[in-house]
Amino acid sequence: MSQAASKKVLCEAIVSPDATQYYGRLVISRIRFADDSPVTIQEFLSVVLKLPRSDQGIGVDSEPWTIITPDINTKPIDEQTIAVTARIVYSHSHTFDIEKEILIFAINGNLADRPDFYTASVELYADDSPSGTVQVTCPAAPDTALASFQQTVHLNPGRKAIDLLAPLGATTPFSVPSGTYAVTADELTTPEQTVVATAQVSPDKVTVQTHEDIPINVTCDLVGKYSALDIIIGVLSPPVDKEEFHVKVIERSTNNTIADFFSASNHTNKLRRLPSSGTVYINVQIILNNIRYYATKSRYLSNNLIQVSVGQADIRKERVDSSYFVGLPVKVDTPIQSHQAISVCLRSMDKNVVYTQMIKAQRGTQKFTVPVAPQKYTVQAKSIIDKGTVYAVNAPATLEVENDGSTNLRLKTQRGANLNVHGFPNFLSFGGFSDLVDISGSDFVAARASSVFNYAGNDGAGDPDVYLSDDPATVKTIQLASNIENQLSHHQQGYYQQVLPIMVSYTCNLSLGDIVEQLQDKQRLTHGFANLILSLKLAKAYGKQDVPAGYIVNPYFLGECQKGSIDKDYEMPVLEPLQRALEHWAVEADIPASIIDTLYGYVLGVNWLFRTIAKEVTFGWQVNLWGVGSSDWIYSTEPDEDGPAEMARKTADYIKSLKVYDSEYKPDFIAIDRYEGDDFTQRANANGYCYGPNEWGRYFDYSGTMSLETQVPVCPWQIPASRIPHASEKVINTEMEHWGTGGSYILSDSDVNSDYHNIHPTILRIKPSSLTGADTVEDIFVRSQPFDLTYPKYEDFLHRGIFSVQFGGGSTTGIVSSIGTTSSWTQARLNAYMDNRIPIFHTRPKL
Repeated sequence: MSQAASKKVLCEAIVSPDATQYYGRLVISRIRFADDSPVTIQEFLSVVLKLPRSDQGIGVDSEPWTIITPDINTKPIDEQTIAVTARIVYSHSHTFDIEKEILIFAINGNLADRPDFYTASVELYADDSPSGTVQVTCPAAPDTALASFQQTVHLNPGRKAIDLLAPLGATTPFSVPSGTYAVTADELTTPEQTVVATAQVSPDKVTVQTHEDIPINVTCDLVGKYSALDIIIGVLSPPVDKEEFHVKVIERSTNNTIADFFSASNHTNKLRRLPSSGTVYINVQIILNNIRYYATKSRYLSNNLIQVSVGQADIRKERVDSSYFVGLPVKVDTPIQSHQAISVCLRSMDKNVVYTQMIKAQRGTQKFTVPVAPQKYTVQAKSIIDKGTVYAVNAPATLEVENDGSTNLRLKTQRGANLNVHGFPNFLSFGGFSDLVDISGSDFVAARASSVFNYAGNDGAGDPDVYLSDDPATVKTIQLASNIENQLSHHQQGYYQQVLPIMVSYTCNLSLGDIVEQLQDKQRLTHGFANLILSLKLAKAYGKQDVPAGYIVNPYFLGECQKGSIDKDYEMPVLEPLQRALEHWAVEADIPASIIDTLYGYVLGVNWLFRTIAKEVTFGWQVNLWGVGSSDWIYSTEPDEDGPAEMARKTADYIKSLKVYDSEYKPDFIAIDRYEGDDFTQRANANGYCYGPNEWGRYFDYSGTMSLETQVPVCPWQIPASRIPHASEKVINTEMEHWGTGGSYILSDSDVNSDYHNIHPTILRIKPSSLTGADTVEDIFVRSQPFDLTYPKYEDFLHRGIFSVQFGGGSTTGIVSSIGTTSSWTQARLNAYMDNRIPIFHTRPKL
């Protein structure tokens, strides 16, 4: 222990005066040693305290902002209280400023009822934490096949377990933080689960005291020996390359089916704990457009891993009897005459029979080129893009094809957004957050990014308590974009790539709570308007003449107002704050009579201000998934009435009720937020944000419907670009490494492919918030099956009305290498995309 760690650390703690029964912040200040000397830590600061119980996570921030990684463990004390041990890791040695620096613990709980109790519980430790020792005793291996493996023991304090790897046939000490833990042990198994032993622990609950030793004993029983199959569906050729095959594994002696599933191509299906002997048949098939594609193989099972590969050379095909099938006319209702083709897919309810057809996007009747088997199908019809405008194709969810040939399939196009957004390139583009540490922009050059965003002002939230006289963040972001653009254009001879600086600007920050107070505070509203004017003036002064900058305005504003059921006629001060802001900057402009002292007038006033001060900029408002009241609908796996389409329609209806995009000053796009945080960090998953393929699919379904219903192009914003670590990688500290799912889902991840067993076990064991409806991350991926991360999901973004994606945030993996450890992977993926970027025009084959 260092000399600093051996000295007592003091602090002062208060509960913020704005604490309510629902939300509060505990603020720790004046961090110092007992002799009033400053505290310098080499690696981490431990904070031990008590907080009110909450189903959601605990947020930890520092002011002034610095990069910290909190590792938080909690345990319940009683029905009202939890004990918290937070290990706050800094990226390098850090000295606390006694007078200026504070730590903030934010929680969705009632700090206001017992503030003195909570503040008195705070204890700090520099590069140290209160800890004891557990002595884990394991028996010798119950089978020689298990002799080279270690026993995994989990100590669970309530949220994030501590994993201990203990050698067999020995007693091993482990230092762990003081606290009470539930104790469990994994099965002891070979990697392929061909030999498996159960493990029991005693005791199953321990309380670790500082400087004390606690014994934990493990016993093992041999359960059994099994065989294992890896059924590998290889890379197949069109037309079945992206179809799912029906796979059955059948015991020859009994004719019993021991496995029945669907598999995509380029996928390994791991079947475990199968009988240890006997012969099985592996049948693989799909019927596509009346052609049966199939393969059959047999294997003898033994107490080993057996691989079965099905490649293109193994696939045979035969035409099915279609003598009783019927013709299927397709009636298209559309106002356009386009050579673009509508991709239509019929899939039988048991998924064994598939029909695909390209239909001209022209009014009239066409026909499937092959007869269709009479039965019930699900229907999919993909949108088209005609002259830069998205047209959704509405089709029935299911279709019963009658055997008398009377069935018609009706398709109707619905006009969506025009994807040609002022200031953005004419292809699907990607950008990300910059912390403005590296003003040369080398990370963005490596990614060949098309945009970069940061937060306007000093505090990044509108600076509502002061008139700013300068805004270095706006100027630096514009200069950074220019530096990136110059380097990209220089490196690519004869090629010019624009890079758009984007500022996130608050004229009214409703994320602070008490939205009525915020909406009625004339002084804060005045400062908000004035500080936006400053940023816009600086953008015009330092930016390019045609498009100086882009803006995302007022995150959380529309979401909080919708959640609070505040309608367009809600009375609030608009004219006076707006006029005072104009006068502050000596702007000579007459406020239109249509801007009035209501919520509608405020939104219109913000839009007017953009078009008056800097009409050349491009901008959009931001919406939140939880504007409907909560975002837990994202975790459903059932097609229900409250799915992503309905949630998007509710928010779109609210936007339309405020006429946000209906005036002559209308914005250019909508930004759609995903809570900032990498999924496998506590910042995200403890607060109810831990997405798997199912959740990301629903997020982008929501985005697509939002664009369609408003006819406005959308930009997913603050999207974590972090990837999923595969099973063979090193995962040491999930809080420091910033693993997540956003990058893997959007940009593709062949290491994970379509099998969650390829994910690192430490990740699969993470316990997210109960709001996710899952006990572990593994459960999140299991319920997402079948999924496939082999191909990038951005391929259909334009067809969803998505024209750009903005990655990352202040504590979230994006493009900059200073946040997280997976940014170089993201940079490489984005760089490769630019070689095959997706243009807004000609995104579908023509007929």
